[in-house]
Amino acid sequence: WVSVSPKGDRVVYSALGRLYVKPLPGGAPRRLTTQADHWEFYPSWSRDGSAIVYTTWNDSTLGSVRVVSAGGGTGRVVTNKPGHYVEPAFSPDGATIVYRATTGGGLFSTSWSRDPGIYQVPASGGPSRLVTRHGQTPQFGTASTRVYLIDVNGADEDERSIFSVDLAGTNEHTHVK
Repeated sequence: WVSVSPKGDRVVYSALGRLYVKPLPGGAPRRLTTQADHWEFYPSWSRDGSAIVYTTWNDSTLGSVRVVSAGGGTGRVVTNKPGHYVEPAFSPDGATIVYRATTGGGLFSTSWSRDPGIYQVPASGGPSRLVTRHGQTPQFGTASTRVYLIDVNGADEDERSIFSVDLAGTNEHTHVK
């Protein structure tokens, strides 16, 4: 889980469940957060490079979506329910975060995994709203009004497509199949 800053001068990554920032092209990595009560994954920069959104995991309390200053500090929780969260991304205007909620089972708790899909939440925090039930790796283009996703279908062979929906989950367009 590596993400290069918008200016290309820094990289944030997850290693051994912790987030680190490293200057590019060289320099020493430093820990981004200071907590020790959960694992940190899927970091992604805001378009202005001032903040990083990421997901967390704890076997007892499950996961959350959090935002931290790119300078480091304590992550602020933006989701109001525990869950199984991956692939968060900021909208270009920085007002919205989209993420994928997955299910548990096997090695992971099945608690809070009833409603998988792509969700949006205000970057300031609050209730999440379902965008669509299918797709993965949500991201925005140049506008904050459409979410682009990858979909994988097929019984014998994977058929991949890139599609987009508006933030209400409507007006779906397939761009590449």
